[in-house]
Amino acid sequence: MVLATAGAFAWDGVHLLSSKDELTAQAAAAQDAITARDAAALSSAVSQLQEAAQTFASATDGPHWWIAAHLPWVGAQARPLMEAGRAVDQVAEGALAPLASMGSLDALEAPGFTDGRIDPDVLEPYRAPLAQAAETLGTQVDALASVSLDGTVTQVREPFLQLRGQLTTIEGTIQGAHVAAEVLPGMLGGKGARHYVVMVQNNAEPRTTGGIPGAFIELTVDDGRVTMGRYSSASAMADQDGVGGLTDDEVRIFTRRMEVYPQDANFTPEFPSTAELITRFWANTYGETPDAVLSVDPVALGWMLEGAPATTVGPFDITGENLAAVMLKDSYLQFPEPADQDAFFARASAELFGRIVSGEGTAIGGVERAIDAGRFMVWSDDEGEQALLGTTAIAGEFLERADAMGIFINDGSGSKIGYYIDTATTVTDRVCTDGTLVGETVEITFTHGFDGNVADLPWYVSGGGVYVPEGEFQANVLLYPAAGTGVTEFTQDGTVAMLSPETHGGRTLATARIVLEPGQSTTLTYQLGTTESGLVPPSVVETPGPKASAYTRGGDVVVDGC
Repeated sequence: MVLATAGAFAWDGVHLLSSKDELTAQAAAAQDAITARDAAALSSAVSQLQEAAQTFASATDGPHWWIAAHLPWVGAQARPLMEAGRAVDQVAEGALAPLASMGSLDALEAPGFTDGRIDPDVLEPYRAPLAQAAETLGTQVDALASVSLDGTVTQVREPFLQLRGQLTTIEGTIQGAHVAAEVLPGMLGGKGARHYVVMVQNNAEPRTTGGIPGAFIELTVDDGRVTMGRYSSASAMADQDGVGGLTDDEVRIFTRRMEVYPQDANFTPEFPSTAELITRFWANTYGETPDAVLSVDPVALGWMLEGAPATTVGPFDITGENLAAVMLKDSYLQFPEPADQDAFFARASAELFGRIVSGEGTAIGGVERAIDAGRFMVWSDDEGEQALLGTTAIAGEFLERADAMGIFINDGSGSKIGYYIDTATTVTDRVCTDGTLVGETVEITFTHGFDGNVADLPWYVSGGGVYVPEGEFQANVLLYPAAGTGVTEFTQDGTVAMLSPETHGGRTLATARIVLEPGQSTTLTYQLGTTESGLVPPSVVETPGPKASAYTRGGDVVVDGC
């Protein structure tokens, strides 16, 4: 019996080796085809993936594999292989083949404007295959995520993680298209007019999700046609009595300022909480409760307007290329009084967004890029729509993402000097020889890049000594470790420093304070350990800044003896 079992494993091993590389190669080809929206390439990759998947699945099936899955050490190698075989076979048949049969992958792109209108039913022909593909991919990605890699050797772990990463990427794309097909008819006014508020974040004064909400634009969408309503500055909606709606955690950690000032509504990294507050501010000021809230920042607006003619707003000719710099820096130098700049920011936001919804520029590619960068988010007051949106990145939900680490910034200067702060983040994972996580090192360097005379800046940009010394940047840096990990040591510029520990929505939170004068830099270093075994390195979510942050995932450091 032992010899027969060994022989069966040897035979399967030959087929596994021959199909493993083909399997991962064709999975990568399918991922590339979906990214490129190339239906012909996807069809070719699916055909070859199905063949490799069937070979792989059949080579990880049989009574001898069932026995192996229940043996010490051997089971840690057999179970990932068996689950990978089942998952790929199911994905090829139940997800990728239906997608390839659509003949076109245009459904995976953000819908565009035609004659100033987006057809609410533009994705209707693709609803069924997208729903089937999303369900199959979601089920199999969850199955692979539940597989423990504790004790799994590198030769098995690495291709397993590679395959899981490929399927996870594909699942994210398909889930986004599936959600769009389900919610667009309602959200585009195909079933009656919908009323929205667009929140434009100002990254020159950082908040966790980007920057302070500096301007608000009212939209009505009816049968796919968008009309602009009033626009408002944040200061016009402040209420000293508060609009309510805060959790106990939010009051304790972020204070009541969130419900008093719209500019502080996104002290929290949880965008749905911010959006609900914004609906309260809007209703409190204008007597109407929006159906949904959209959030965008000047960097994203610039991406959406690439290729469009210049728009003249006040003294500026604004293009997609210079939009962020004009709105976050140049306009402050032009308008020495904050009320004038607030008015310009609100007016420019409305005019530029109006250009986008009229179909100018490259809104489709810009929206997709902005979603990936966390610069475009959507919240709906409809529970069914919000539940679907919550399965995608566009919802801006963070606290429920237990497998993600969060690194966020809240300005404490009360000025717009944050435009000149550059951020560089490096995350290095410490792993066992089997690839499971045992710890991380997170290093964040902030550099104050303003090199002029602060006295030449408008007082509300430099701070003017109102809250902090002129030109000084102060901020709270919030680190949310992923589930199963925690901060074990913290240093600032090589010296042990203090952190403020908290719990927010069931997540642990460590807050540090930084103070920088022009020309200075500081480096925060966090050592994280694990409290659970079998973890894999988490993803990282960061505050989108006024300029691109320098983010690096350092190479793994292998720890012996664990």
